[in-house]
Amino acid sequence: MKRLACSFVILLVGCPPAGRSSQQPVQPTLPVSGAGCPSADHVYVASYLTQDHNAPDAATSHAGWVVPLHDRKVDTLADQPEYAVIDARTAESLGVPAAPPTAWLMAPGQAPCKATVGSYYAAAVDSPAPNVTYGVALDGCAAPPSDQQQDAEAIVLVADQAPTDCQILAPRPVAARLGETDAEKHWQRPTKETPIPPALAAAIPPHDCKPPGCEPLWAIAQVDVANRPVAWAGAINWLTIPPNATAASQCDWKAETLAGFYLAGPEGTAVKVTEGQDHPLLLSTVLADSTGARVLVAEGPGEYMTYDVAAAKATPARHLTWLRLGPDAYAVDDRIGPTCGADADSH
Repeated sequence: MKRLACSFVILLVGCPPAGRSSQQPVQPTLPVSGAGCPSADHVYVASYLTQDHNAPDAATSHAGWVVPLHDRKVDTLADQPEYAVIDARTAESLGVPAAPPTAWLMAPGQAPCKATVGSYYAAAVDSPAPNVTYGVALDGCAAPPSDQQQDAEAIVLVADQAPTDCQILAPRPVAARLGETDAEKHWQRPTKETPIPPALAAAIPPHDCKPPGCEPLWAIAQVDVANRPVAWAGAINWLTIPPNATAASQCDWKAETLAGFYLAGPEGTAVKVTEGQDHPLLLSTVLADSTGARVLVAEGPGEYMTYDVAAAKATPARHLTWLRLGPDAYAVDDRIGPTCGADADSH
């Protein structure tokens, strides 16, 4: 499953608490019947595996939707096939949580597809910290377009009725002050801007940052439900530019940074969401139905967290990890000014 290690905000699955492997898997309880969004503990993230044509045989490879459920660090992947079907008894003995009893696969702009929950699997993940991820395959739903399969993901909802009233909403850009990079890869000061939404601006610590000695920069996205903002995500930089500085020194300029995501709190105020995060995660999705915003989904390399939204508060529900990385991989690059280092080399 080496290709999974390259997907960023897409995949999943979590380690149960210490000692959980000796317990019986807990079967999820179905939410109350209805066509809206379920609670956050009934929300998973699925990824699409592409066929590995270099696999020795079909039994060691797989193409289709999968829902990771568990993860185990290993010393080596030498004896672990890239993909192997395992039975329920083996999965239970390894501490894999019970598979969701129902699975509605949803992608933005598409109707829910009721998937068939298939076999458990074990898959090798070739990463800086080798690990094996476990989950279940999903059958019966269409594959994403061939040119999008490598990084395709979908939301999986556990519900006993089609969640046709549940929508997947992604943050959309609403405000920016970024500057531009010229042909010589030199950053130029901003000449235009879209202001930060007032509710979010009120939650940002004040800074004495004015040109020419300092340039405030920002990139903000927003999610609206019923024409009202319910969440924001983005980054803000305060870039200090020394007197008489030249473009050649731009990578030495110091920047104070702030990044994260916020929920619309009481009276529309913005409240930063950090609870349950060991390192920064990025807001990827808001699930909403006719009652309003119901669930936030935040993601990072090889992990995700879901939050219940109620009474203008985000409460952690499901935290899943399927890929183990070094500490540096979890740092969010929140600089939005001059492009330097490895980022500059890639442009």
